[in-house]
Amino acid sequence: MRRSRKLALGATVLASVLLLAACGKSGGGETKASSSGGGATVASKLILGGPPECPQRPFCIPGLKATYGVTFKSFKALDVGGAQTKAALDSGAIQIALLFSTDPTILVKGWVPLEDDKHLQNAELITPVVRTAVLNDEITTLLNNISAKLTTENILPMVKAVAVDQQDPAQVAKGFLDQNGLLPSSGQGAGKSITVGVSATFAEQSIMAEMYAQTLEAAGYKVKRELDLAAREVSDPALEKGDIDIKAEYLASELAGPLAKAPDKASGDAQAEAAALGPLLEAHGITLLTPSQANDTNVFVVTKATADQYGLSTMSDLGKTI
Repeated sequence: MRRSRKLALGATVLASVLLLAACGKSGGGETKASSSGGGATVASKLILGGPPECPQRPFCIPGLKATYGVTFKSFKALDVGGAQTKAALDSGAIQIALLFSTDPTILVKGWVPLEDDKHLQNAELITPVVRTAVLNDEITTLLNNISAKLTTENILPMVKAVAVDQQDPAQVAKGFLDQNGLLPSSGQGAGKSITVGVSATFAEQSIMAEMYAQTLEAAGYKVKRELDLAAREVSDPALEKGDIDIKAEYLASELAGPLAKAPDKASGDAQAEAAALGPLLEAHGITLLTPSQANDTNVFVVTKATADQYGLSTMSDLGKTI
């Protein structure tokens, strides 16, 4: 989930790409998995790598067994979607890794994210949240139009452009807005000021903030940017107090945040999450707009060679007998 992410994109991602030749052995020991019985499955041939707490996390080994009925050959404790995990996958020390779905290394290396077809992971759809006092129909339409065009597939190259290729987030955002016809030629924002912030400081958030800011500026609003908010524990109170007016959020993580305080409402069902989150934010003077289809969540990733060898495209494929 986004709230547990310890790795900020940017320089860290660039360093991760450079470290992919490493064997990834420094992340901890390897734990043998118990047999799941019956015929051998694809999963039983693979070593899983991920954060040390994976054997206890409901979204990792316990959830994989309960939801998909799979047990891996063994587990290697590494880091939280970082350089150790990616180096181990690249070197073959592990064959499947727990990463984040918008990690640009997936694109750089041509790895295959497996579809979570039974919805084990929480839905972390990128969604605009706006202070209700400044919201109007025009802002609602402009931001919802951005959400309507945004997907996991099209935000991934944008994150790579900023985090790996070191391009300017403002230029990357403008390219997306221009390509999708999202910049209005005029608007009703003259004389109105609005502040766009971030949920936390990493590349994806900078891109989203620029999308929102540039679209509003094209509609005539005077926009101030606050892009140095370190974490949700800072940005949520800032939104409630009016220090910022708009930011991009993630459904499950915001449910667990300091305003909603409802982690039990998080699930793989984005519609149910949004239905639960909306009223909780309304109580703090904040409106949840329409979620996009860009999902920055946990994802299990294999190399293309492994995907081709075993015919993998979904998590359920890991349970196939061989």
